[in-house]
Amino acid sequence: MSLFRLPSLLVVLLALSASCQRPAPPAPETQARRIVSLSPAVTETLFALGAGPEVVGVSDYTLLPEGTPALPKVGNTFAPNFEAIVRLKPTLLVDQQVKQAPAEALSALAPLKVLPWLSLSEVVSSVKELGRLSGREPQATALAERLQTTLSRPAPKDAPRVLLVLGDASGTLSEVWYIKRGSLHGAALEAAGARNAVAEDRPGPPNLSLEGVIALDPDAVVVLVTAQGLDADQQARAHAPWKKLTGLRAVREDRVRLVMGRDVESTGPAILDVVERLRATLGTLPASR
Repeated sequence: MSLFRLPSLLVVLLALSASCQRPAPPAPETQARRIVSLSPAVTETLFALGAGPEVVGVSDYTLLPEGTPALPKVGNTFAPNFEAIVRLKPTLLVDQQVKQAPAEALSALAPLKVLPWLSLSEVVSSVKELGRLSGREPQATALAERLQTTLSRPAPKDAPRVLLVLGDASGTLSEVWYIKRGSLHGAALEAAGARNAVAEDRPGPPNLSLEGVIALDPDAVVVLVTAQGLDADQQARAHAPWKKLTGLRAVREDRVRLVMGRDVESTGPAILDVVERLRATLGTLPASR
């Protein structure tokens, strides 16, 4: 799998596995007016704060709010389009902190702010910083408080053990990318009332073999699918590879579920809605036998 085609959430999951992070350069002191964002989560947050009119360029994989006019695409965190960025004459570049990102080259184009965006505490702090940079501190404080309150709820000790994984609508299961406990979606799973089936922090990429999945034997499996409006046949195709894993108790007991939507992998403010969808999905599970 090429790093240049990774979904945004998978970029975050891989970043969680890195042993070190590039330190963020000092924040510019002037208020931003022309912002280029290389992070879908940062862009989503800026729009949530009401700073959308200041955003003039976004990463290739950004989902803008419905009804928003298209914005120029400027590559992504790993492969920014330097010429496209220069043409937009930004007063501020923003990106999330990833070890492999070319921060030094980007900082030569315009003032650069690199924001840590992995754990809940980092996201809360970075949301507040975006509020300062965009002149929307009250809105940022309110959003940060909502994130902190919603995502810091621990699951009950007897909650079901759920394996939360990334999926797609193609019906393939060649590799299983799971959600780490310390990630934002890991916090969302707990806030929705489930324990993470991968309870320990494992080194390396968050990838499991099918044998490893069976060895975990979670109480339930929840698959995040970045699609919406799937008909019954399409949903059945997405379910099909999991139903073949009859060694899993969750499969035998019909405890595999899809959570679908264009923003289910979001690590921006839409994560608050993901919590509610996870909670609703967990409520449809039959009692474990």
